[in-house]
Amino acid sequence: MTSFSFTTMNSSEPLALSSGLEPSEVGMEVTVVLPLFLSTICMVGLGGNLLLIAILIHDFRKGKCSVVNCLVINLGVTDLLLILFCIPVRIATYAKQSWLFGSFVCKTTEWYLQSCLTVKSLTLAAIGHARYKHVITPAKLISFSKRHVLVVLLLAWALSLLLPLPHLIFTQLRMGQEGLTCTFDIPEYASNFMNVFSKLYPLLAYVLPMVFTFFCYIRALRRRNERRNRVPNPRGLSRKITSMLMSISLAFEAMWLPEWIVWIWARHSNYGILQPPNTLMILAQVVLFLNCTLNPGVFLAVSEEFREGFRTIWTMMKCEKCQGPGGVTRAGENGADMVPSTIQTLQDFCPQSGHRLSQDSKTTEEKILPDVEHFWQDRRNTTAGEDNDPMPWEHQEKP
Repeated sequence: MTSFSFTTMNSSEPLALSSGLEPSEVGMEVTVVLPLFLSTICMVGLGGNLLLIAILIHDFRKGKCSVVNCLVINLGVTDLLLILFCIPVRIATYAKQSWLFGSFVCKTTEWYLQSCLTVKSLTLAAIGHARYKHVITPAKLISFSKRHVLVVLLLAWALSLLLPLPHLIFTQLRMGQEGLTCTFDIPEYASNFMNVFSKLYPLLAYVLPMVFTFFCYIRALRRRNERRNRVPNPRGLSRKITSMLMSISLAFEAMWLPEWIVWIWARHSNYGILQPPNTLMILAQVVLFLNCTLNPGVFLAVSEEFREGFRTIWTMMKCEKCQGPGGVTRAGENGADMVPSTIQTLQDFCPQSGHRLSQDSKTTEEKILPDVEHFWQDRRNTTAGEDNDPMPWEHQEKP
């Protein structure tokens, strides 16, 4: 029945980590309500992070390039990876109360989760440092280097994949009395190493990035206050952006804290308690995964530029819906747009038609048919007869 378990430093018994609950404690709230809630988180987070990435990539293509935007894209991609590959495993495990995914997923799932969380922690630290550099550097000296951002991201991912390697090495699938269990068992020869690892890993993955991040934001806000006292800034836009990014970091660190309490409790408990309370373990994972849906909502609520990008993408989507087959606009839905184009077409056509008519009239005047030309020549060469003389008495002889 159990899914994830591990052994503490002081015990050889495997202990449940995330969803290995006792059958007597499993009810409808665990097998039905909890999977439904996690499924909702999955759908909302998937849509929100895809929208966040689409808006930032659209701004990037328009030339709005910055280090913070690139790092926020990496943050959204990491949330998508957590949503796609971690939450479904928990949903199926809570619903079935048994391990269904085989040995490979058992060995990699906890290592993958810890790697993505560490990437988010390091990325938020890099965002804090980039924001501090933006505040203290004059606008004319700010430069964007794609190579620098790429190096930072590669280092963050490499370090994040290496730090939780013991989760990959010491996790294995076992058959227990109640079914398959995915256990994190520490062998005797690695006990000293794991004692050191269990103390250094939280420090490197959680504490140091958090301290560095907030140190950067506090210095940025203090420097902004000094500059604001010298130069009036009624809008305070830069301070608003700095506060928004700091709130995102604060929310992530606060929502990751319950998971660290469970992680440390299970590995360093000296009071004979086999495992942390089931309620605390479930709450820690729900709050942790809920953070994957938070960032798009914060950007949409606070950032005017993000809302402008959202309106632009929404307008583009509406325009695509107005397009008929082959890209032709439907006249009934967008008839007003046809009027300027029709007028322009008539304006382009009329001058050409008038010019053509004037040329035709000139040609008609210059070119006369042969029969008509002969008639008028005869009329011009014929002298007026006596019958047609208007004053005949002038030519009569006097008696």
